[in-house]
Amino acid sequence: MRFKSKHIKGNGRGKFLGFPTINMEIPKDLSLQTGIWAVLVEIKTKIFKGALHFGPVPTFKEKKLSLEVFLIDTKDQDIPKLSDAKITIEPIKRLRKVMTFSSPKKLITQIKKDVESAKQILL
Repeated sequence: MRFKSKHIKGNGRGKFLGFPTINMEIPKDLSLQTGIWAVLVEIKTKIFKGALHFGPVPTFKEKKLSLEVFLIDTKDQDIPKLSDAKITIEPIKRLRKVMTFSSPKKLITQIKKDVESAKQILL
């Protein structure tokens, strides 16, 4: 189940945590289950491996849903310009449900595990 979205401005938290993400508009007809996903990401004909978060951000007390993806093993200069780019996401496997962590440090530890899991799935 592939879906398309477009880049929107985030609040910079991913970068602060050491995992800069591309924040995306949630498509109106998105039927993806909330959670963390191993995904393939297409931006202007380039394919990337990614770890996607879809859902609330309870560790930071945010109930509003967010859709964001961390591109695995990718440098900023390798990412095409995001303004006006269609981003296509292909969910491959759900890694886990959205969870609340007692501190940003514990969240970072889990994100590292999620990225490693996604890498293994997307080999």
